[in-house]
Amino acid sequence: MLSTRSSSASLTTTASHSFGVGVRLIVSAILALLLIGAQLFLSPGTSHGVGQPGEKQEKVYESPADLGDGAKPPQPVGTSWLVGDLDTGEVQAAHDIDKKHAPASTIKLLTALALVDVLDDPKQKVEAEFEDMEIDGTKVGLMQKNEYTVDLLFHAMLMSSANDAANALGRAAGGQEKAVALMNEKAEELGMTNTHAANTSGLDDANQHMTASDMMKLAWAVCENDYLMDVISTETYKFPGGKNPDTKEEFKGYEIQNHTKIVGQVDGGLGLKNGFTREAKGAYIAVAERDGRRVVSTMLGIDNNSRQAAVDLLEWDFAQKDPKSLQTVPVGQAVTPSGDPSASESGSDAGGADADDNAAIGAQVESGDGAVASDSTTSSKTLGVSDETLLPIGMLLVAAALLLTALIILVRLRRGKIPR
Repeated sequence: MLSTRSSSASLTTTASHSFGVGVRLIVSAILALLLIGAQLFLSPGTSHGVGQPGEKQEKVYESPADLGDGAKPPQPVGTSWLVGDLDTGEVQAAHDIDKKHAPASTIKLLTALALVDVLDDPKQKVEAEFEDMEIDGTKVGLMQKNEYTVDLLFHAMLMSSANDAANALGRAAGGQEKAVALMNEKAEELGMTNTHAANTSGLDDANQHMTASDMMKLAWAVCENDYLMDVISTETYKFPGGKNPDTKEEFKGYEIQNHTKIVGQVDGGLGLKNGFTREAKGAYIAVAERDGRRVVSTMLGIDNNSRQAAVDLLEWDFAQKDPKSLQTVPVGQAVTPSGDPSASESGSDAGGADADDNAAIGAQVESGDGAVASDSTTSSKTLGVSDETLLPIGMLLVAAALLLTALIILVRLRRGKIPR
C-alpha cells in the first residue's frame, strides 16, 4: 500500500515537473519570438532602415554642369514635365506631357482662378469653421469663429499653400461641391481637357488629375490675372492674430512666407505654385520673365529636387539662342485640340527623360520635393528580403518550432500521455 502511494506520488511529481518544464519552454519560446521579432523589425535591411553601403540608390536629380546655349536640357526624375514659351505655347523640352497625374497643391491655382470672380470683394469677411481647422496637410492656422478677409485667405492659400484657407474659400463660394464644379468649368473653358478637380486643396483623390500640358494652359491664365499675380508675387505677408473661442485667449499675428521660392530668388521670377503629397510626389509650375519673354516649366510626379529641376529648365530655356519647338500647346482664349501627341514622348536630345517608376518617400507637406528612397539589393528582389534579415527569420522559425513543441508537451500532459 505504501509502495502504491509512493509510486503515485512519484508520478504526480514527475507530471508536475514535466508540466513546469513545458510552461518554461512556452515562456522561453514566447520571449525568443518577441526578441527576434524586434530584431527583424529594426534590422537595417528592412524598409525601416537606411540603405546600406553598396546598395543601388534611386536615381537622384542633379543640376547639369552646363545649362548654356546648345547644351542638352535638364532631365527631371519623374512622371512628366515640360519647358517652353508661355506666350506662344511652344515647347522646347518635354517628357510625357499628356499623361494624367495627381497635381497636389498646384491645383490651388485652378481654385484661385475659378473662385476669384465669385469672391470679387477682397474685403469680404469669411468666418472660419472647425472643418477648416481639421483638414489634412499644410495649414496657415485658421481659428474657428474668427473672421478673415477673402484677400487674406487668397494670400494664405497661394503663398503658404494653406489647405484650411482653400477649404474656407470653397465654403465662401457656396460650398465645396459648388467650388469644385466652378473649377472644372474653368478648366474646360481653358481647354484643360485632361484635368479634373475633386477638391480645392489638392489633397490626394482618385478622381483628381492634371497633365503637364494643361498646367501650361493654367499658368498662362493665372499670369493674365493681375490680382492673383499680385498675391503670388508677394514674398512675405503679415497674417493677423485672433481669439480662441473656447479659452478666450488672444494670439498674436505672424508672418507667412512664399513657399514656391521663385519670386525674389530666380532672375525675373514671377512665381506660381509648388506641391507635394506622398501619392502625387513633387509637382511644380514656375514662370520667369526676361527681356519681355515669359518662360514656364511644369512638372508632375517628380521624385526629388522638383524646385531645382524647375529652375534649371527655366535657365536652360532662356540660355538657348534658337531653341527648337517640339510642339505647341494651345494657350490663351482660342484653345484648340493639341498637336501630334507623339511629340510629347521626345527623345533625350529633345529633352525626354526615361520613365522612373520608383516611388519617393515623403510626408504630406508642401515642400515640393520628395525624399530619396533606396532600391533593394539583388537578394531582396529575389527572395523578398535582404541578406541581413535571413538570420533573424531563421531564428524566428526555430523559436516557433520550440513553441509548437512545448504546446504539444502540455497537451500530452493534460491527456496523460507522457511516458512514465
